[in-house]
Amino acid sequence: MKRKIVLLIVLALVLTGGMGLSGLSFQNVSAATTFQKVNFVTGVVTADTLNVRQGPSTKFPVVCVLKKGQTVNVFGKLGDWYAVYEPATGCVGAVSSKYIKQQGTTTGTPTTKSPKKTSAPKAPAPTPVKASPAPTTAVKPSPTSQAPSTPVTGLSADEQLTLDLINKERAKAGLEPLKIDMELQKVARLKAQDMVEKNYFSHQSPTYGSPFDMMRQFNVSFRTAGENIAGNRTVEGAVQAWMNSEGHRKNILNANFNYTGIGVVESPQYGKMFVQMFIGK
Repeated sequence: MKRKIVLLIVLALVLTGGMGLSGLSFQNVSAATTFQKVNFVTGVVTADTLNVRQGPSTKFPVVCVLKKGQTVNVFGKLGDWYAVYEPATGCVGAVSSKYIKQQGTTTGTPTTKSPKKTSAPKAPAPTPVKASPAPTTAVKPSPTSQAPSTPVTGLSADEQLTLDLINKERAKAGLEPLKIDMELQKVARLKAQDMVEKNYFSHQSPTYGSPFDMMRQFNVSFRTAGENIAGNRTVEGAVQAWMNSEGHRKNILNANFNYTGIGVVESPQYGKMFVQMFIGK
């Protein structure tokens, strides 16, 4: 029971940590802070002193201060910040992930065995390779990744065009295209409709809560997730606005995301309301 209470407190911290941007009336865009699960529970403070804040930014007030060597329970990651609980004092908040390491381990780098030398070494398989020390200047994406996508049944013309433009940007970066998750598609469309009907522009819905809450309400499972929203007259304008913003561009070009849902609904204020939800499975 006590652990559930702590988790609820941390979840509240996660929800209040989402940042929204509002721009000109016809080019509003906003990116949600991405919440990720972590593969460890107990962390150790590495800095001499470490401020615990109410949210994932130095703009939030300090709620307590940890000392080097103290252990904390880590519940998740928001960008470059961990959501933590210090059991000795009951302190709950967000800390910079740079100053927390996993207890009892060294680095989190995957271990790989060195291949034995043979007389005829095999060529590397053409699977996606990250930071491979190849002698070429750059790794070009496969031509097939830039081929026109097959229209997805159930998408409107605006939603299909949004998907095509997003995947074109991913192809330029050498990333795999996002696939439509039909359950997430329904959720994104509901969120766009909700923003139009309730006349708000925010990741936090008065009806469904945060994007992550909403996904869970509709039984969408994920390891990592994010959301971009925009108000614009055209699909091209919305995607361009996202690509011109660092936070939104990071969501679009996040290699950990492999599925998406896109909702585009007519809006009397902006022309069109756009919601793109991302998940990694």
